[in-house]
Amino acid sequence: MPTHRRSSTSISGRRLSGQRVHGETSELTLLKEENHTGDHFLTPAQLEAVFRTNLTTGLTEEFAQELLATHGENRLKKLKGNSYWKIFRHNLFGWFQCVLWCGAVLNFVGYFFSQDIDNGESSGHSGKEYLYLGCVITATIVGTGLFGFYQEAKNIAVMSGFEKMVPPNATVIRDGVKKSIPNSHIVLGDIVEMTAGEIVPADVRILSCSNFKTDMASLTGESEPIKHRPEYTNANPLESKNMVFFGCPVTEGSAKGIVVATGELTEIGKIAGLVTGLEKEETPIAKEITHFIKLICGVAFTFGIMFFVMVYLIQKSWLSALQYMLGIVLANVPEGLIVTLTVCMTLSANQLKRKNCLAKTLQAVETLGSTSCICSDKTGTLTENQMNVSHLFCNYTIYDKTDHAHVSDHAYATLSLAASLNLKATFAHDSLHFPIEKRKILGDASESAILRYMEINRSATKTREDNPREAEIPFSSAYKYQITIHRMHATHSYYLIMKGAPEIVLEFCVTVLTDEEDQPLTPQAKKELKANFIKLANMGERVIGYCDYQLPLAEYPLGYKFNTQERNFPVENLRFLGAISMIDPPRLDIDKSISLCRQAGIRVIMVTGDHPVTALAISRQCGTITQPTAYDYAFEHHIELSDVPPHIKQQFRSAVITGDELRKMSAHDLKACQKRYNEITFARTSPQQKLFIVESYQSLGHVVAVTGDGVNDSPALKKADIGIAMGITGTEVSKQAADMILMDDNFASIVLGIQEGRRIFDNLKKTIAYTLTSNTPEMLPFVLYACLGMPLPMTLILILVINVGTDLLPAMSLAYETSESDIMNMPPRKLTDHLVNRALIFMAYFQIGLIQFCAGMYCYFIVFAQSGFFPSSLFFVRKEWESTAATVKDTIGRSWLYAERKSLERKAQTAYFVAVCWTQVSDVIICKTRRISLLEKGMKNHVLNASIFVDFVAALFVTYLPFFNEIFGTEPIAWHEFILSLPFFILMILGDELRRFLIRRSYSKWVEQETYY
Repeated sequence: MPTHRRSSTSISGRRLSGQRVHGETSELTLLKEENHTGDHFLTPAQLEAVFRTNLTTGLTEEFAQELLATHGENRLKKLKGNSYWKIFRHNLFGWFQCVLWCGAVLNFVGYFFSQDIDNGESSGHSGKEYLYLGCVITATIVGTGLFGFYQEAKNIAVMSGFEKMVPPNATVIRDGVKKSIPNSHIVLGDIVEMTAGEIVPADVRILSCSNFKTDMASLTGESEPIKHRPEYTNANPLESKNMVFFGCPVTEGSAKGIVVATGELTEIGKIAGLVTGLEKEETPIAKEITHFIKLICGVAFTFGIMFFVMVYLIQKSWLSALQYMLGIVLANVPEGLIVTLTVCMTLSANQLKRKNCLAKTLQAVETLGSTSCICSDKTGTLTENQMNVSHLFCNYTIYDKTDHAHVSDHAYATLSLAASLNLKATFAHDSLHFPIEKRKILGDASESAILRYMEINRSATKTREDNPREAEIPFSSAYKYQITIHRMHATHSYYLIMKGAPEIVLEFCVTVLTDEEDQPLTPQAKKELKANFIKLANMGERVIGYCDYQLPLAEYPLGYKFNTQERNFPVENLRFLGAISMIDPPRLDIDKSISLCRQAGIRVIMVTGDHPVTALAISRQCGTITQPTAYDYAFEHHIELSDVPPHIKQQFRSAVITGDELRKMSAHDLKACQKRYNEITFARTSPQQKLFIVESYQSLGHVVAVTGDGVNDSPALKKADIGIAMGITGTEVSKQAADMILMDDNFASIVLGIQEGRRIFDNLKKTIAYTLTSNTPEMLPFVLYACLGMPLPMTLILILVINVGTDLLPAMSLAYETSESDIMNMPPRKLTDHLVNRALIFMAYFQIGLIQFCAGMYCYFIVFAQSGFFPSSLFFVRKEWESTAATVKDTIGRSWLYAERKSLERKAQTAYFVAVCWTQVSDVIICKTRRISLLEKGMKNHVLNASIFVDFVAALFVTYLPFFNEIFGTEPIAWHEFILSLPFFILMILGDELRRFLIRRSYSKWVEQETYY
């Protein structure tokens, strides 16, 4: 240990620059940047000097404690999820709920001051009506709030996130003694030892290792374990083989290294900081509900204030004007709509769950339907996350894995034999009873793919048992090949097989195996073979070459002792057999799913950590890239990508952009690329770059969905409008950062989710259109009552019966409507296409609503006329009508006492109520579809059919049962008066069918603009 050390503050200055930044925004900005250190470039002597340690004896315990006190413990930030209190507060005191709370308070105010308002006279509505309405609104808010809380809370699993990635203990060398310490006590400069089965305790620079491999899939997206070595191999530390990172499992071998970063300054710590610091945008449906509330409040208070002024000018009483204003405002508050919204989204969330999409919040369901851009991870989402043999190459021919016509050919059979014998991978003993495709394999991904294929086609396990392995030279990244020697049962001799990178093993060969005979490996033959290797590689496949040598029995008799250190056997003058290529194949029918996304106007962007050539090949097979790219031009002209002229690059409409290229781009440059290219695949990207890509698409106005399974995906998942984590392969960190979890890891489930989300938005529009329509026939009676002095056509308590009674089931039943046939042919909705727009308000209030009002007034006047009060006799009689002492004469001169005329008024109000019920039934029928014909859509929604029946039964009960007459202030009417509004019922259905016909046939753009909501 050197005696003269720099002070520990110098390390603090070097390591924590950026950690002590004033303000969270500055810290978050720093975390978004890729600030890589140069520790992987340093020599052991330089590392020793920089970290003031000794590579043999490690730190002293005293200095380690000083560093621990200075820098803090080796811990990560906890990833915060939604607390139960936050979910509860959101469900009870959201924007919509606050409007309803205001409505409830207004009702209670009306109840407590009703006597003062009435000034001792009877009014159109009593204090108890205000009380009933206030209580029902309160119960509605609390009931739906608790229901929404239950639905969201049960979907939020308690996950530990980043904490599960941290090992409890680590092995370090301090004061020359090897010891196990709590992982949180590791400090910079500690010398650590790691072995298979452990987890890397911090960011470590490798000093020495033996066949050391780590699984970096969660951090970089690499599907295969990475084999490490002490020398640096890449300028990017994430890709340099001499660096291992906090939280990555050690799959094989052992290593010794020096800790170069701890806690929040490790690569995983930076990601944890990013995820914790990022704030999510408000969901599209939340924005729409806010917009709707502002709109509905604007309408309610505009009408209310206008009405207040009118009544005050007519009656000269501000108390009376306030009463009518309250009636107008309350008629516009959609008390039942919050129930409908909650039920709609809950039903859809359950539908999605059945389709393997678990929505963590109810609002996430609709967000998926608004998506205009999907940034999808490759491994496990677009692909199967399992390497499979794709092609076999021998006899100068590339054979597809499904082509079994040549299995008995000499070259094909020899290649298959060599591939079967050379394998190290084995089937797990406890899975041998499963079919071969389902068995668990102990070994790396490439070997597992070859074993599975050879077991199905050649019974590889039996072949290996019959021809046991006698010697082996393991694969090394230094010489890039592996050699095995087998005692062959059939020939009673030894057989040498070499496997490795095809261009490497080819250099050890002098002949090539063909079906006829062995041919000499001429320069021309070598060129042809390499061209085939490149062809396979350009398809994104991993290629492994094989060659062999029959060891002469005379020189290598049975029992010969092979020495792999001295290599007392030949490794040159071999015979080239062929090659096997593998790929993580695209999921079944993934191309159809992506084609459906294109048809729906959604961009699908692949964002992966894989090599650009592999990414391009998979993009082609999946359908995310369908047009030529600069890479294709380079392959075709046998030149490097950097040699493609800039003017040629600009001609392409599709591109593969690498992480290195992204590092050189500004935000403006990336936006320009995203606008220029129709199809983009991003390869070799880091977590910060994924976040950069997502933010860039969002700034262009896209609603972005992000899929991912690794820790490296979590910042992008958190920032996306909707983050979608993988349920099977996903890490718990990614699941906690996401809004939705794909239970089957299948991209096709996202497409189903988009369709479901669009259906939700459509059905919410229909529900709101249906619910708002009754506001007009509920509001205008107060106008007539106050301005024209007529007996009140409808009471507050009957408004309550409609809003939270007869309207509730039909409104909820619209959630069960199937999507319209062209829903996935329409482009994603624009941000300006609101849930409630001008056309919807116009249709609800001034077309359908006015028809309902006319139907109600028609029935109201008929009932009065049948008893002698013609319409002309009903104007400006309010004062006498409400006076208990006065008598009122009808049109034919008969006098009516207070009790008699009040009974008649209740009959007229009942007829008005029944008319609104009838026309609301026709309204829910026409709301079933916005564009296609009712004849095509049909009445297949049995929930809606049942709700119509319940609606009629409720109207009958309220009209004819004495118990309900007493509660709701109604009066039984004659049977023919019950069906007086039937013509309006038919008129509404036929009129709307004509409207949809004109829209479909494009006869009138004006009709579409003004009425298509």
